[in-house]
Amino acid sequence: MNIARALGLSLLLSGTVFADVLVLKSGARVSGRVVDKGLHYEVTTDSGLRTWTRDEVDRVVTSPKELLGDSDKTFEEAKKEYSEAIALSDATERNARLKEAIEKVRGVREVLASTREVFPEDKYADLDQKLMQTMQLMRLLRERVSVDLTRAPALINGRPSPPPAETLHQALAVLVDPALRGDPAKRAAAHETFRSQKSDDLSVAAQLFLGRPEGEWRLQGAVQKALQDYFAKPWLRDAARLGPASQLEAAAWLAAQIAAIRRTEPAAPVEVLQLFGAGHLGCADPGPDLEKAAKALGLVVEEGVPGTAEGQVVHDLDAWIASNDFDLAALAFVKEYRDTDTPSVRYVWSYALTCLAQVKKKGFDRAASGYGSIQNVSAAVKEHLAALQKSIRAAAVCPNCLGEGKLRCTNCHGIKEVRFPCAKCNGKGKYPPPGLVQTPGMRRGPTYMTCTQCKGSGYEKVIRCEKCKDGYLVCKQCDGKPKPAPDFDEICTRTPCPDCEGRGAAMHGVRWTCPSCLGLGQKLVPKAEPAKILP
Repeated sequence: MNIARALGLSLLLSGTVFADVLVLKSGARVSGRVVDKGLHYEVTTDSGLRTWTRDEVDRVVTSPKELLGDSDKTFEEAKKEYSEAIALSDATERNARLKEAIEKVRGVREVLASTREVFPEDKYADLDQKLMQTMQLMRLLRERVSVDLTRAPALINGRPSPPPAETLHQALAVLVDPALRGDPAKRAAAHETFRSQKSDDLSVAAQLFLGRPEGEWRLQGAVQKALQDYFAKPWLRDAARLGPASQLEAAAWLAAQIAAIRRTEPAAPVEVLQLFGAGHLGCADPGPDLEKAAKALGLVVEEGVPGTAEGQVVHDLDAWIASNDFDLAALAFVKEYRDTDTPSVRYVWSYALTCLAQVKKKGFDRAASGYGSIQNVSAAVKEHLAALQKSIRAAAVCPNCLGEGKLRCTNCHGIKEVRFPCAKCNGKGKYPPPGLVQTPGMRRGPTYMTCTQCKGSGYEKVIRCEKCKDGYLVCKQCDGKPKPAPDFDEICTRTPCPDCEGRGAAMHGVRWTCPSCLGLGQKLVPKAEPAKILP
């Protein structure tokens, strides 16, 4: 084991050595190593030693079961409601039942997530399994319930009106001719022409193709020949007149080219052929024939909708984010989607971590590190990611004092005086009479006597705390600078992506990740450097 790996393991373990939870009367929960000191509790947390007086503590929890309550029962009720709801023929009644089940599952998820947060040890990994089961049921409910469609938010920099036919004809000429595509000005003009076609997935495919430099597609050999053969076909020129059957025929032809190429070159870069095949699928009717053509192209079909593996993952993460289930988006990436580890997937995951940190007012370092973990991107994207990291760290509150700039004194526990418990009554102010015997069957408990040594106060003596002035100490990690938890706009502002119109997918009928927003559906503008946005 190398040093870096050993350090990483020690850091991981250092955050999972605690076994108790202090539940305060305020409702707050503190995870750590809890020690009962008589008049107060000491809790060793990730941030250091913290103390609370006995009067502030409701109870000490040593097992997740004490926090989970009836969550298992509620989960089973939600499952039953789901089964009953989908059997209903009336859509209104079905939706009402499904929404009731969703609220129950959401409550179970909140209990499980909060419990797992304060019991992070590996021995409680069964909580992760329960969270996964909750996530799966939530997916089923989310897919079944139909919601009223609302008007999409206004877009910034909206697309221009569709170009005239002559301009579109010129764009097609550039698209199919390698020589014309090599002219930067003509390529850019053709790209913008296709970009203006709002509802045509085949035009989106052409736009995406022209939006990347020719070299990135690695067009050579059999792939280049297949692409030019495709361009020579009438499908692109007659796209407006193609029916669903013809669209599927074009997609099947491209799938056959991919299969032939891969027989001799398994690692050949066929993404460009998949792209145009996806464009045709987006113009075809849904059904078994579409799903068959999609699988032949190497796409993944989920819920009857084709897409790339990346596109399907991004769609799922976006759905969790849209419902404000940021923790489930983060969990889905860690538990389900690590094998689809692309820049877009990590970008959406990092955004979920950012939202989660802003809501919980902690975890900002993890969110910033998420953006820093994204590799294999252009220089402009790297600058954007660095600006987001900078914005998060500038807005983040101190993890030690949570932005208060001070920590409660562990000597006096915030009450400005140190109390020494009475040795005779052990700080309780009373004790049972000497020689009293509690016999079995007695209905009344023992009569307690007021401690004469401390006169019922429970303290032998009380002195002014010498370590603090007002019950608090300056936080050394942030030099005592108070800072409120940030609003999201203090990290970055958000606007709907004009290219995908907030969907996160470039196409309407196929889940192909939008490169303009990396699948998020939103353009993030870093507060620290507003000019550093995604290109």
